[in-house]
Amino acid sequence: MMTQRIVRNVVLLICSVLALSAGGALAAEIGGVKLPDQVTLEGKTLKLNGAGIRAAKILLTFNVYAAGLYLENPIHDADAIASSDQLKSIQMVFMRDVSGKQMADAFQEGFEKNCVAGCAELKPYIGKLQGLLKDMKKGETMAYHFLPNGVELVIRGQKAGTIGDKAFTRQLIRCWIGKNPPNPELKEGLVGQK
Repeated sequence: MMTQRIVRNVVLLICSVLALSAGGALAAEIGGVKLPDQVTLEGKTLKLNGAGIRAAKILLTFNVYAAGLYLENPIHDADAIASSDQLKSIQMVFMRDVSGKQMADAFQEGFEKNCVAGCAELKPYIGKLQGLLKDMKKGETMAYHFLPNGVELVIRGQKAGTIGDKAFTRQLIRCWIGKNPPNPELKEGLVGQK
């Protein structure tokens, strides 16, 4: 009886240690930026699916932001992620100063290159999103929460607004993980293929 209790406690201890170490392994540090291993959205826990760096090239390549994609359940296929009804979040930490205009232009281009369905009807939502964007400084955060009723934008921890509908959420996320992402390494990282 005593031996069974000891064995059971040892097994529970081992399982606890494995669970803690697995949870910790999901946390990401990318380009010197630490991202949490999970976020809470609408009362649900979303786990880090993958992380990547948005790089830009103007003569030289430079890092713009580090980002993590959080899902209720891991998926490593970009189309499946975009089509999924589960809650999703992209958390970004800026690695340099970026103007709202630069981001607005990037969204315009990203949406045009990656939208695959209902693009003409959804395009007005891009204008509304562009109107919410702010200049960001190095170290500041921005998040996009992909909800059943639209995309919620959070800037520096404050809700800036919700744009669009379910169809828009499925198309906007493709700006990061579609066929023509800002840079392939960002998509591979977010999807968890890297």
